[in-house]
Amino acid sequence: MYQTYLIDIDNTILDFDAAEERSFQNVIESYCLPFERSMLDEYKKINNNLWNLLEQEKISREEVFHTRFSLYFQTLKKEVDGIEAESRYRSFLGNSPELIPHAEDTLLQLKSMGKKLYTASNGVYSTQITRLKQAGIYDLFDGMFISEKVGNEKPSYHFFRHCFDHIPDFRQEETIMVGDSLSSDIQGAVNAGIDSCLFIRTNSSVESAATHTIHDLTQLLSL
Repeated sequence: MYQTYLIDIDNTILDFDAAEERSFQNVIESYCLPFERSMLDEYKKINNNLWNLLEQEKISREEVFHTRFSLYFQTLKKEVDGIEAESRYRSFLGNSPELIPHAEDTLLQLKSMGKKLYTASNGVYSTQITRLKQAGIYDLFDGMFISEKVGNEKPSYHFFRHCFDHIPDFRQEETIMVGDSLSSDIQGAVNAGIDSCLFIRTNSSVESAATHTIHDLTQLLSL
């Protein structure tokens, strides 16, 4: 039975898609531009490409955060300070604590079963902590592993090694990584030699190396 759960944050327990759209729209409008849904799609292409490069350790996290908005606004032929735009985005994102359905109930039940819960997230530490606190679930975790503080990103083995080294009485065979990303969560678990659970919010099926696949967080209770 699993006793230790490493749990991704974005789109696993907090609804990042909703938070991202609202925060991005606020950034666009803060520069006195009208928002259209197609603008978010174009931004996501740029952002996802940068994150993929980061996961492959080809660029730094600073390059992601300092350039994604300047690169996007270049597509609009508008010059902006990428760091300033990122700061605006972070401010909006920090006030976006929407939970994935059944997230809080599932975490509460896991805690009542004596499980140890840790976040395992790529992201900005202060933003993630603020969102977890606003969502009212911060205190349900035994510890926080967030890449900005860890010093490495998932799926790097070094990220998981840091987690293992800071979990009291850690047992590899009793640990599972839960997340929605094949490239960072599931591949990260493979790299680290632990079991994994892929969370897919739709009913679609996906081929993966995950040990388990679930479509509702309550299914974690029966693993």
